[in-house]
Amino acid sequence: MTEYELLYIISPKLEEAAREELIARFESVVTNAGGSAETAKWGMRKLAYKINFMSEGFYVLMNFTAPEDIPAELERQMRITDAVMRFLVTKKVDNKLTRAEDARKAKAAERAAAAAKAREEAAALAAQQAKEAEQAAEETPAAEETAEPAEEADAVKEDENAPVADETAAE
Repeated sequence: MTEYELLYIISPKLEEAAREELIARFESVVTNAGGSAETAKWGMRKLAYKINFMSEGFYVLMNFTAPEDIPAELERQMRITDAVMRFLVTKKVDNKLTRAEDARKAKAAERAAAAAKAREEAAALAAQQAKEAEQAAEETPAAEETAEPAEEADAVKEDENAPVADETAAE
């Protein structure tokens, strides 16, 4: 089933009961074919230009879903109905701009999700590095304790070498 939109103008000379019957007849063409119709009566409006010496008309908008042969049948019936001043049946299609906008929004959402994932990974990495640094800090005091005597031993060796250098210089 395909979605369509039908806008038609009914003569203002038609009485209200006859107008309602005409609207119901066009709806029944769609529903009898297995489709569904939703009608909105816009009411009496001024026309942009005179049609058949009339400056007003009763506007009706019908959105319907039906098999592809039904719009042609509706057009045929509207052509032979004198009370219908003008009509236009259009097939509803996806707008390319709408599809492009949807694709752009989807791509932006993907980028946002990727950025959020990267932030989570960076936070996890920072937490892991902080944990490793904390563990290293806990381990280093023991290493510093062993390193201090080595430094003292190096200092003693330097002291031993220093007087020897002085002795050689004195001779």
